[in-house]
Amino acid sequence: MAHQPLDDLELETLENFLDSDQVHEECQNFVMAHGFLTALSICPTPITEDKWLPVIFEDTPTFENEKQEKQILQYLSRLFVDIQKELESEEGFLIPCELEMGSSPEELSELQEWATGFMEGVFMTENQWFESEKEEVVAELLLPIMVASDLFDDEEVVQIRESEKLTNSCIAQIPEVVTDLFLVLRTEPEKRPFPKAQPKAKTQGNKNKKKGGKR
Repeated sequence: MAHQPLDDLELETLENFLDSDQVHEECQNFVMAHGFLTALSICPTPITEDKWLPVIFEDTPTFENEKQEKQILQYLSRLFVDIQKELESEEGFLIPCELEMGSSPEELSELQEWATGFMEGVFMTENQWFESEKEEVVAELLLPIMVASDLFDDEEVVQIRESEKLTNSCIAQIPEVVTDLFLVLRTEPEKRPFPKAQPKAKTQGNKNKKKGGKR
């Protein structure tokens, strides 16, 4: 049977559930889950559902009944496939939120939540992202997402975040960066992009991880 992308009503149902009292307070909300699944879709090694579902939920949700459980799990699986198919297409990748930072450190924007979820996916599959021949290119491409995620205190990241102009310029690259990461890690060498001229930063080492769930 052909894959059926989630429609607007199904997306809203999933979003509302992940923001409800039926899930753990540290459960990823929709944009975080989208970022998380995007990173897993880019990872060269397939990650099975039994590995990624517990990370999204943090703890087993309190489903109303078996029908709701089946529905929500199916929606998440279909979202994963939706993201994979979008990455495989050549139409460009859409981030499901505005490309903007929060107005204060205490209040993360949806983009920051998405980037946090994405980096959680990177942390989960870190060995596959940083093979020796690709490590430097991947680290350079990840920089805009690292800046948006608010998880890092590397000198390069802090310097960018201190400048609103540099920050906005950096986060504007995120949709293109997602596509480039997919090309670097999942396609043949002749299709891979040249690395962009960006400050060098790595996810390994100085990561100050903060997990944010429902708002």
